[in-house]
Order: sequence, then C-alpha cells, then structure tokens
Amino acid sequence: MKRIFNAAVVALFLLQFALPAAAQRWARVYDSPVTVYNFTETVNTAPEVINIFYNTQGEYFHDPLAPRFILTDREGKWGLGIGGYLMARAEFDFDKIVDNVDFMPSQIQRGDGPSSQYQMDITTSTLFLKLVGHSRLLGDFQIYTSGDWRGNGKNFRLLNAYMRTKHITLGYTTGGFMDLAAYPATVDNAGPCGMTFYRTTQLALDFELFRGMTMGIGIETPNLSATVDEYTSVGAQSFPNIPLYFKYRLYEGAHVRLGGILRDASYRNLASNSKRQKMAWGAQASTLLTLGKLHVSGQYSIGEGIGSLVNDVSNIGVDLVPVPDYDGQMMLLLTDAWFAAAQYNFSSRLFASATYSQTNLRSRRGLADARPDMYKRGQYLAVNMFAMVSENMQLGVEYLHGWRLDFDEHTYNANRINLSARYNF
Repeated sequence: MKRIFNAAVVALFLLQFALPAAAQRWARVYDSPVTVYNFTETVNTAPEVINIFYNTQGEYFHDPLAPRFILTDREGKWGLGIGGYLMARAEFDFDKIVDNVDFMPSQIQRGDGPSSQYQMDITTSTLFLKLVGHSRLLGDFQIYTSGDWRGNGKNFRLLNAYMRTKHITLGYTTGGFMDLAAYPATVDNAGPCGMTFYRTTQLALDFELFRGMTMGIGIETPNLSATVDEYTSVGAQSFPNIPLYFKYRLYEGAHVRLGGILRDASYRNLASNSKRQKMAWGAQASTLLTLGKLHVSGQYSIGEGIGSLVNDVSNIGVDLVPVPDYDGQMMLLLTDAWFAAAQYNFSSRLFASATYSQTNLRSRRGLADARPDMYKRGQYLAVNMFAMVSENMQLGVEYLHGWRLDFDEHTYNANRINLSARYNF
C-alpha cells in the first residue's frame, strides 16, 4: 500500500507539469528565433529578458550567440539560457606544416619533415549557461559560465565563469588588455598572430565618463610565461596585473580605444639566492570603423614582458628570458604586435574578410647572437568567406599563409586551407 501511495504522489507531481505543457509550454516571443520555456501558460514579460540576452552577447566573432532556449521564472523577470555551438573544422597544410591545430607562425615546421598534413578539429565546440535579470541598482545582471573541449586529452575546459552587473565584472573571462569588438573574423580559432588574447580571473570596473567615452580598470591574476636556466627560476607573482583603457564611441559600429597594462615580473636569481623584481608594461591602440557594408579594424600593441598576452608568442616563454653570459640575471623582452583587417558584407548572410598581422620580438643584450634559432618575427595572412546557409548554420572557407623569421634571418613559410561548419543553438 505504501508503494502504491508513493507512486500516486509521484504521478500527481508529474501530471501538474504535463497538463500545462500540452497547452502552451513552448512559445515563440515576437519575431525571434529564441524559444521561451515558462512555468506558466503565458510568457508574460519574457521579451524584456530576451532583450538582455541579445544586448549582452559577446563582441568576439568566436563568442556564442544569444541562446535559442530560455527558461524563465513566473514573472518573466529572470531567464536562464542554455546555448552554444557545434564547431567543426577541416584543415589542410601544404608547402610546410604548422605543428598546431591553430595556425601560429611560431609553430611553423623548421628543417626536414612532412610537407603536408590533414587535420580535423571539433574541440572548440562551446556550451554555456547564462542567467540574466534586471534590477534598479545593478542594471542588467548576468551570471555566465561556458567551456569547450580544449582541455588535456580533449576534456572539458573552462572558458568563462563570471558575474557581470552594470559596471562590475567579477570572475574568469577575457582580459582587460583586449578590444574584442575590433577582432576580425577567422575560421582559425586563434586568429591573427599579433592579436592580444588571454583569459584570467579578475575584478573589473567600467563606467561612462561622459557621452560616448567609457573608462575601464581592473585587477587580474598574473600569468607570466618565462624561459629559465639552471641559474634562474620563476614562481608565483607578488602583484596583480592592472589593465586600464579609454574607449570613445564615434558612432554606431565605430570606436577608438587606448589601453595599457602594468604587470609584475618577479624571478629568483639562484646564483645569488635573491629575489629580483621587474615591472612589465604594455600600451595599445585599436579601432573599428563601419563604412556602409565595409568594416575596417586594427590594433597595435607594444610593451616589455607582454609576450604571454599576444597570440603567436604566448606559450614560448618570452616575457622573461635569461641574460646571456650573466648567470642568474633575467630581462624583459620588448614585443610589438599589430593587425589590420577589412570585412565586406555582401548581404546579411554572406561576407568576406582579409587580415594581415605581424608580431616582433626585439633582441637585447646579445640575445640574438646567443640564440640565433630563436623566433624573431611572425606574419599571418588570412582571406576568408562566411555564409549563413540556414537560420543557425554558418559555413566558412579560408586561406592562411604564415611566415616565421628567426634571429639568424632564416625564414620558414606554411600554407593552410580551412573549411568550417558552425551550428548555433
């Protein structure tokens, strides 16, 4: 009897959800591809929630779009979005290969080896959960988590986990020394070699100084990329990174942005058993201009000890390097990097773009002579076309050419053809 009673209770509990669902559980709200799932038979004020999802979409080309499915509360004031995209790429290298699934000039093959390779990648497919709402004090409020499968062994990797209000961002996401809106569209997941890109845990504040002018400042977890030898070591850093920027909106779809960053760069001199500290710095200017169907963007960055923030050299240990012939001493390397891009929109469903980019490492204190085979300059050319073949499916084709120049003036080239299919949900 007890089992029958328990089963009846469970059945009644499920039935109360099943009956309304048959009436109007799923509903389209105005002319929108978003499907709203609501706990009542009407969607009430769900359009306000949907607007928040659209207004808080990421500015970067590889960011997911607004979620297709939204779960709202009874009043339609809070929404939980579930979305992402499935991203598949096919890559063919010829006339030398890049030893990476992303096209990085620093990874161009040198010396003998295979002259071509075929790869496929689906690990940048992204899944996210996003909770949004609005309050009088905080404005549009969002809690966002996302990840892809670029972790070790193709495991799930965290990309974002943050809370964002009208003026404050707290959590793990892309850094403040970046202008995401200016970044070009590429099939290649990494993008141009001279583009700054990194993720970090941070507390950031941004606000409008006056009409059209925005200022942002933050504190970020430091992440130094260094090369050490038997006389040096690099461990935990003592101070956070501090990014600062000013962004002026010229008109809809156009802006200029100036930014900078200060970074702690500490190391230990094992020869004298002492801690040494240096201050790394970076400066940056970027812009995005919309001229009818043509979009033009660019960025220039320069600084000492900012290599780990720049795409092509972020993982080769060039923030700090040992000083040749001076045991236990390390130095910051000067890096300058830039890109220029143009995109033409033939229609709302078809566009083409071209990007050229360059990254340079500057030799100091005999580094070029001591390490002649070390990376000196990388160049990156991308030409592509993207088409929306359905409401949610985008196809892309891209040609990439890369150059790597070492301090001994030897140059290495590589070519790649990329094909992509991305389904947003």
